[in-house]
Amino acid sequence: MSKTAYIILADGFEETEAMGAWDALRRGGVEATFVSINDTTSVEGAHGLHFTADHTIDEIRRQPADAIALPGGATGTENLYQSDKVRDLITSQLRDGRLVGAMCAAPSVLGRMGLLRGKRATAYPGWEKYLEGAEVVETEAVVDGQIITARGPRYCFAYGVAILSQLEGRDKAAEVARGLLLHEQVAPLDI
Repeated sequence: MSKTAYIILADGFEETEAMGAWDALRRGGVEATFVSINDTTSVEGAHGLHFTADHTIDEIRRQPADAIALPGGATGTENLYQSDKVRDLITSQLRDGRLVGAMCAAPSVLGRMGLLRGKRATAYPGWEKYLEGAEVVETEAVVDGQIITARGPRYCFAYGVAILSQLEGRDKAAEVARGLLLHEQVAPLDI
């Protein structure tokens, strides 16, 4: 049976981060699906993308996944944090030994919940102040126990591969990373 991951979407989510993580997980054989925190599967991204998720959060509450992933976006992150259902889902994931990922601004949800104390974590520049009690590191993605955090949109594939490494192992993650050309240096744009 394949591993499963829910990518949790709130209005204002960062579209690239959701899609990049989904893509990397799917390439690695993980059954990744999108979950709306709204009453319907309709969700609007930070940049106006109207998106239809696979499920609502109420539909999956009794069907835990091996991992959940929270994309960032300032408004999306605040909507995630304000949702009792999302906070309950995060708590049950960790209590039951499953993975929780958050990237960009979304690690602040975990920080504000007190879940990063004594952990290494990263976030979008300026959001580190919400990583309460964490050792903040400036790197693309950080795995510390059950919690995976990532820095921002540029690293959406690295984030997905970091989650994949915990679900399917380093070899599968390395294979997917090679296919995504993550090993190549990105030259700065000459603008």
